Amino acid sequence: MKGHILIVDDEALYRQLLTSRLGRSGYELSEAGDGEAALARAQDGGVDLALVDIKMPGMDGIEVLKRLKEFDPLMEVVILTGHGNVDTAIAAMKLGAFDYLSKPYKLTELDIVVERALEKRSLARRCAALSAEVTHRRACDDMAVVGRSPVWQKTLELVRRAAPLDMPVLVTGESGVGKEVVASLLHRWSGRGAEAYVPLNCGLLDDELVESELFGHKRGAFSGATADKEGLFEVASAGTLFLDEIGELPAACQAKLLRVLDSGEFRQLGATALRRTHARVIAATHRDLDALVAQGTFRHDLLYRLNVVHIPVPPLRERREDVPLLVEHLMRRRGRPIGELPRFSEAAMGRLMAYRWPGNVRELRNVVERLVAFSDGVCIDEAAVCSVLNLPLVATPAAAPRVFPGIVPLDDFERDYVVWVLDEVGGNVSAAAQALGVSRSTVYRFLRSELATG
Repeated sequence: MKGHILIVDDEALYRQLLTSRLGRSGYELSEAGDGEAALARAQDGGVDLALVDIKMPGMDGIEVLKRLKEFDPLMEVVILTGHGNVDTAIAAMKLGAFDYLSKPYKLTELDIVVERALEKRSLARRCAALSAEVTHRRACDDMAVVGRSPVWQKTLELVRRAAPLDMPVLVTGESGVGKEVVASLLHRWSGRGAEAYVPLNCGLLDDELVESELFGHKRGAFSGATADKEGLFEVASAGTLFLDEIGELPAACQAKLLRVLDSGEFRQLGATALRRTHARVIAATHRDLDALVAQGTFRHDLLYRLNVVHIPVPPLRERREDVPLLVEHLMRRRGRPIGELPRFSEAAMGRLMAYRWPGNVRELRNVVERLVAFSDGVCIDEAAVCSVLNLPLVATPAAAPRVFPGIVPLDDFERDYVVWVLDEVGGNVSAAAQALGVSRSTVYRFLRSELATG
């Protein structure tokens, strides 16, 4: 459909004339015999343009125009009247009418006005969508480049290599680690960067709504489907479709998604004809999909199709050295110069870096916002951090002189320190190697030495 037009006129014959004329051009049409019916139809959604007669019983066209604009500022309205005068035209234009036509007028003139009004409506919607997408991309790009830890740089390098491959990607990681940031970068750094990036959280909608969102539906396909709806696979056909929380996707949708990934074809709810899409699919989850496959709640063949490229996103506790950089970035996002924001004391920052961050970067963002909001504007101290994180504040004892257990060979000292670090990270060799800045083989060498001497 080229657009949805609502014809509002108390004369049935005149509505029939406009319906006949505009229907030939492929517009979707609705009718209303008075202002109340027009407002009720507009609230159902999907109306792009309203052609409103100015003289009607009850609510007149000017009042209908005003109410329609309050409901949907982007909806275009053209006032039609046989009682036109300059004052009415001025009033209508001040209230946001796109144009004003006096009866009788040439139908060719109406065709031109309708086409221009719908074009303006389309451009306004695209501008709003692009503005939101630019804001989203900037936030994601800014957050993504923050971090110098080896584990985060390794993740970004994997994203750079996967972005241009134009194949499905599965992004995994705990809640709050930045999976959507990674998905946005995959789109931004791909050949589809100038096209639409369309996200959908599969866990926020019920089964029927998820299917409708993904594939669209025809009018009357189910209760409440009052108009045709384009699915996200069509919206993202030249761009990227990001399916967050893919582990929550209903079983019925899993089969349809598999078909799209295999053939690029899908069918709208209530439709018989197949449609095609070229959208790239990026999926993300915090759940163990292999475990879901074993439980029978997730299709193993769908997992294979989604997991062509796998990008695991590390939790914040594995990139603690990035915490100060992330804190500074999150404070800058408040829109004030960094010099006007409070600083963190050394002890306060130490507390932030030592914390395990079960909620990851999302939790860090919330904590920083709370600390800044309730600070004195000068310095955020350790007590404030402990209060927000619900940690006990233990008085720091006076610095004691460094005492070593006698003079020992350097090799023995290094070995003992490596064993101590390994114990601190719960025996995780990879984590110990990262903390020490050495390779895993080096850690294993120290362990073999410990065993040999023990």
